[in-house]
Amino acid sequence: MPKIATIGDVNVDLIARIDHMPDLGKQVITKDFQVHGGGCSANFAFQCARLGMDIKLFGKVGDDVFGTYVLVELEDNGVSTKNVRLTSKKTGVTFAIVQGIERSFVTFRGENATYNINDIDLSKIDADIVHLPSYFLLDGLRYDYGHLIDLLHGAGIRVSFDTGWDPRGFPSETVKPLFDIIPKVDIFLPNLDEARRILGDEKLTGEKAARIFLDMGVRIAAIKMGKDGCHVASSDYEEFVPAFKVPVMDTTGAGDTFNAGFISAHASGLSLKECTLIGAATAGLKVGGVGWTKYPTLQNVNKFLEDKGYKGLR
Repeated sequence: MPKIATIGDVNVDLIARIDHMPDLGKQVITKDFQVHGGGCSANFAFQCARLGMDIKLFGKVGDDVFGTYVLVELEDNGVSTKNVRLTSKKTGVTFAIVQGIERSFVTFRGENATYNINDIDLSKIDADIVHLPSYFLLDGLRYDYGHLIDLLHGAGIRVSFDTGWDPRGFPSETVKPLFDIIPKVDIFLPNLDEARRILGDEKLTGEKAARIFLDMGVRIAAIKMGKDGCHVASSDYEEFVPAFKVPVMDTTGAGDTFNAGFISAHASGLSLKECTLIGAATAGLKVGGVGWTKYPTLQNVNKFLEDKGYKGLR
């Protein structure tokens, strides 16, 4: 079985569903309120486990009710959390406000903001591939990404990378270091909006963005375009793969579940076309519900793909 690890953010998502935002000083009633595990790294790890992968999570949470909750949920679903550090401070929390299928977020980063390379026992990373998400949220780790990737490569480990969205608005001080980091990456998985902001061109197509990243040194670029699909490219393969038409309830975590499907397939030795289809199927099934309980299993994904005439993850 392929071994996968992920290093990054772990937090709890508090999700409220409303018709409209309240005016200042006013109140609205939520139709629903849910508590789920969250954080891009934790989401990725949870989905990899649901797909039957051997997955280890590296991160940091507070020894509080939220930290306990998220670690129990992860362990109960097959994620190894032995390398998640517990501290006396606070676990990160994201408040997700859902209106229809759109969502807004308010995030308290907690221990995610202080997580740094000294918190990571590199000798415990026994993996074929390591996934690094949430570059813009991990202040303590951000400027060590290049060094971390060098250390992983030195141990013969491939690296996938997804910066996520920059809540600061992509200023040069956070974007400029990426031009030293991205060329080191084996697999780069941004969405199209993120790729455009990183490259400073709001008119870029997925095809053009993928080629630029390949020219920078990335071995595989997969540019996610939500409901439209994904443009995936390497030195000897390039294709736009449309998304599956599915009912959508909540898109939170869709990118993370796509990444988990794609990387699980890649670690299993499948073709880039198959990796992209499995990523699309995994994300497509997830958006039909809210939270980790709706993340699809290996059986769910394979049945979905087989019904459409494709091979699943094997």
